[in-house]
Amino acid sequence: MGIFINSTILIPLIPLVTALFIFVLLVSFNRTLNRLTKPVTALVALSLLSSTFISLFDYFKKVEEELVLSKFLKFFEETNLVIHLNLVNEKIIIFFSLLMILIIGLSFFKLPRKKGYVSLIISLGIISSSVMISILLIDFSALI
Repeated sequence: MGIFINSTILIPLIPLVTALFIFVLLVSFNRTLNRLTKPVTALVALSLLSSTFISLFDYFKKVEEELVLSKFLKFFEETNLVIHLNLVNEKIIIFFSLLMILIIGLSFFKLPRKKGYVSLIISLGIISSSVMISILLIDFSALI
């Protein structure tokens, strides 16, 4: 089951890296990137969709394990952070990712794509990634 645990780290990491990459591009090429609203929206939506597919794959394989971050990352050496991979957390991540994809799609069609739209999409990607990280760090199966 080690392969599934390694892919679990990718769930919040994919939208975070995508949003940070678009942010670097926005800082570098402000005027050009503000005009490219369709590719930016598609890129963030696809990163959330890929995280959803990884979560769905883990959910259908019924993977239930825990990953202690201090064993893998030296940065978390003194902390006791544990990523909980269970069916309840996977359901919550799948629901939240689909909700964020719906919000991004609605904002694409309803909001005017002027200055600030790309910043909104970047912030939605970062917010969704941070919520996914917090979902994985809380063991919701123990609360039920």
